[in-house]
Amino acid sequence: MIRHLIAVMYTLTMSIWLTAFFTVSSQAFALGADKTQITASEKKTFDNPRFEEIFEQVDDGDINDASYPVLIDEMAQLIAEGDIERTYRLMPKQCMAYNFLEEQQNQNAHEFLSYIYKNYPDIPPAIRISLKLCEATLLRYKGEITEANVMVKAALKDAQQIEDERLIADAYSMLGQIASYTGDFAFALKNLLEAYERYQQLELITLERLGLLDLAITYRRLGETETALKYYSELEQAFSDSNQIALVMLVKNDMAYAYEDINEYQMAADYYLAIFKYYEKVHSDPTFTARVAVDMSSALIRLGQYQQALDYLDKFEAVISPSVDTHYSFLHLYKAQAKHGLGLSEQAIPHLEKSTAGFNKNHNKRGHEMLLELKVEIYESLELWQQAYEAQLELYDIHLILDKALENQASTEMRIKFDSEKIEAENAELVAFHQLKDHQLTIEQDNEKLQIITLALGFASILLLILFSLYFNKKSKQLKELALTDLLTQLPNRLCFYRDAQDAFNRLSQHQQPFSIISIDIDHFKQVNDQHGHSIGDIVLKTIAQIFRRKLSQTSVMGRVGGEEFLILLPDTRSQAAIKAAQAIVDEVNFVEFSNFSENLSVTVSAGVATYKDEANLTEIIKKADLALYRAKNQGRNQVVYFRDDA
Repeated sequence: MIRHLIAVMYTLTMSIWLTAFFTVSSQAFALGADKTQITASEKKTFDNPRFEEIFEQVDDGDINDASYPVLIDEMAQLIAEGDIERTYRLMPKQCMAYNFLEEQQNQNAHEFLSYIYKNYPDIPPAIRISLKLCEATLLRYKGEITEANVMVKAALKDAQQIEDERLIADAYSMLGQIASYTGDFAFALKNLLEAYERYQQLELITLERLGLLDLAITYRRLGETETALKYYSELEQAFSDSNQIALVMLVKNDMAYAYEDINEYQMAADYYLAIFKYYEKVHSDPTFTARVAVDMSSALIRLGQYQQALDYLDKFEAVISPSVDTHYSFLHLYKAQAKHGLGLSEQAIPHLEKSTAGFNKNHNKRGHEMLLELKVEIYESLELWQQAYEAQLELYDIHLILDKALENQASTEMRIKFDSEKIEAENAELVAFHQLKDHQLTIEQDNEKLQIITLALGFASILLLILFSLYFNKKSKQLKELALTDLLTQLPNRLCFYRDAQDAFNRLSQHQQPFSIISIDIDHFKQVNDQHGHSIGDIVLKTIAQIFRRKLSQTSVMGRVGGEEFLILLPDTRSQAAIKAAQAIVDEVNFVEFSNFSENLSVTVSAGVATYKDEANLTEIIKKADLALYRAKNQGRNQVVYFRDDA
């Protein structure tokens, strides 16, 4: 039971407002001209039990389910002439029933909102806030992220003024989703947890679970993929038990993303294919299958099935609208990857440009990062060195933004995890309280027994809390270690490295003590995975991590910060000593007989070294080490290059 509670609290997800995928008939949205003439002073009271029954069902229901637009249509037909109160209540549900991913439906939703605002001047504040949240969702799918964020913040303020807990929760949820999408994970976690707690208090079970799914997605994006998968499995089971199949598919879709994150590409492709077939069967709107086809092509590319991926992308390219859906940018990113994989690198370049515009518009830093990495690879393969260098510099700028966000992510992540444990303990106390109340009702006639039982329960509660405290302290240590460790190499992960390196930078720079940074990258690591398999690639990563432990002192700060990328901070180390340490690692890697793991396998690494020279912040010296690494690769790889300003 305790493990289940802990698992549920850290489960994460994919959005209450992000799931507005359905088309509702124009008849359901036709708010007749006779209704526009009714003012608040003319409001009438109507009995409509069937409407109320359906409304309760959809209010905490699954708007992904194919029955959702049908129910909205039925409610519209049930509203009697002059029933302005139910007309108002239905409006936000009608708005969310449009498929924002389809360009025409997105436009229809915009026209629907314009019609409402123009013809219904006396909309109650709560309804108007709900409509604004729907409008913000519409803007988000059009790529107008900044405008959507501003609108949600205004809606949150308005909801707080009227003290509407449900709307406050919805606004926090949307703010968290947008922050998670744009890479501001600390802000995302804070707002998503706030939304989750409010849904829990309101006993809105489906929205509570969707809130957990949003949290899970954010943690996955933070890099806690293995742990996230455990919690996805529990959510998948919960939605399956409640027969919410559309939500099962949502969870499966993010599980597929997670499997890609840990290089389980065949598993990811199998999940995508199952979702693809489900949407083909359930939805007549091709945008659903098109989006899954784009996602599936990513896994197929990783498996080397470039032509099959390209076939899917070509088939659905006309369905994905450039003005609405971020998947348009990923579609062209994957087309560029597939063509590059087929040796058609020059044909990939136009797709890079189409993808760039979409990622810039949507403020998608993660997608932009993937795009720039591909640009560097393609331009290098075509020996377009200037373009490759410019793309590399852009990539550094993206990393600067992401690294800045990392400064407060570690403390925020830990605080939220510990807050979650606190909530679990409070829930356990609440359960004990309800058990006590039940006992009091059954033994009300016997005061003596009541006192004995009360004392016994009080003692048991204290004992239980002590046990919980001991257990949670142990789990907290385990979770902290898990959150800061790369599961494959057992080195500190990106989050941990930047936290520890920042501490070291602050300490050493304050006292003007020397230190150096080494940036290391495994040469042609993609070829290792493609030619020898990802299991061999994992062995290579583990072996190189072991070399670091042998060759570096315990005072060194080291970490795996990317797939095959590592950073090392050497305290009290000047340039010559740092170069010597880097060369020792390069030589040791050359000495290892990697062919023992796989026939004809050889592995080398390149290293860039930079030494502290009054840099204002950590990212500046890391950038110099990365530039030195880039030069090492351009000069033939398998070598160490020291950063010099005049180079």
